Amino acid sequence: MYFLVLLSTLLFMADNNETAKISVHSMHHTVASGESTWIAIGIEPKQGWHTYWANPGDAGLATAVEWNLPEGVSITDTIWQIPEIIETDGIVSYGFHRKHYIFYKISISDNPEIQNFEIPATVKWLACKEKCLPGKDTVKIHLFSGTQSEINKKFSDIFGNIPIRIDKPLRASIEGNCILMKLSDDINLSEKARFIPYLEGITDNSATQYIQERSLVVPLDSFHTEIPGEFKALILDNEKAYEVLVIF
Repeated sequence: MYFLVLLSTLLFMADNNETAKISVHSMHHTVASGESTWIAIGIEPKQGWHTYWANPGDAGLATAVEWNLPEGVSITDTIWQIPEIIETDGIVSYGFHRKHYIFYKISISDNPEIQNFEIPATVKWLACKEKCLPGKDTVKIHLFSGTQSEINKKFSDIFGNIPIRIDKPLRASIEGNCILMKLSDDINLSEKARFIPYLEGITDNSATQYIQERSLVVPLDSFHTEIPGEFKALILDNEKAYEVLVIF
């Protein structure tokens, strides 16, 4: 816990982009009032470095994006791209060695007075190689609000490598020191499938997971406390990933 608090403090103090390059992109140049668009924060770790996913795993710190939204603008959804499983000396982490994006759905209120606005964001990350260094950078994007949306065709080049969202929640129970999740008919998994909650500290990242009678069995973290009544998770399976809602 002390280690994480120290890292968090360093992350707030740091103000550099030595280990990663940050960029910002929008799906539309102009967004019609009352409609929405997607804004992507790009994080490109420099050669040999990696940054972390929403749940960093056994070590690390998730990349954080702090928005300064103008009046009439709100964030209504977030999508992380599919992470890598990074194993080093028995420590399992989830993150990225390559350029990746976090997508934010931005909704614009139906107000004709909102015509030209700027959205700044502060991006904070931890990057690791032989050592770990915190970083921070600020980006901003200009958008226009009009009577008709104008799409940015280049955005389709980056809006990919995202999980398939499963609408039907997975019903789960706890037996012994494991979570058992009943798999729905639209999820067919291989033996390589891996379940990763978006929240830290729920499951044992290095433990073996397996399928038993159409249920995915996932060992709990030895130091877990109270398990939420519901939480989001990824199921990675070869080149695919599913985003699911787990309900007890």
